[in-house]
Amino acid sequence: MTATATIATAPGPSAPPVPEDWRVTPEGTVPVSDVARTTGDYPAVNYTVRRCGVTVVEQGGHGRTRYIPVSEALLLVAAAALALAAGVALAQMFRAIKASGATVSAEALTIPLKLQV
Repeated sequence: MTATATIATAPGPSAPPVPEDWRVTPEGTVPVSDVARTTGDYPAVNYTVRRCGVTVVEQGGHGRTRYIPVSEALLLVAAAALALAAGVALAQMFRAIKASGATVSAEALTIPLKLQV
């Protein structure tokens, strides 16, 4: 038996809403440092980006700022919240969410759930 959990948002812009302090580029990317600031755990975000297959779209600037797609950034924030609640590492939760086939759209974050009866 399978089920899908969807958190729907009100119809609105074509891109998912992001925190106001994120510096989203016209290409739809955001600096990893903005995501880390939102989660409050830079080492965990940095590790997850480096080791868990998060696509780094570009690197630029003096300090070689890494930019990731907004959809990946939002999954990282969701994973951080769930990891905190579950008492597990961010990287562990991010891998589980990605493996489940989670998607981010303008209207929803969808995480398919495999329920056993």
